[in-house]
Amino acid sequence: VVVATYNVTASSSQRTLVTALVATGVPVVTVAIRNPYDVAHLTGTGVAASLAAYSWTDVELRAAARVIAGRAEPEGTLPVPVQHADDPTQVLYPVGHGLSY
Repeated sequence: VVVATYNVTASSSQRTLVTALVATGVPVVTVAIRNPYDVAHLTGTGVAASLAAYSWTDVELRAAARVIAGRAEPEGTLPVPVQHADDPTQVLYPVGHGLSY
């Protein structure tokens, strides 16, 4: 299951949806379509993977779909730190963090 998120907060219905989908046992991939901070609010929900697309335009969504489908390698690094949602003094992913396969 692929879920696009937009400005997730700890109490948002988006987090509730993601948690319910994870509970089905089917792997869930989240795509943050506005900013990477959604990842912090979904930490601990059990998602299989998270991808920061930074936008909801056709170009970014097609690129995200290619990565998820395995037709492109993810690349790039964070231009900002992503702090833990419950404790902003803890950095989950520092500036420059990026993963690929």
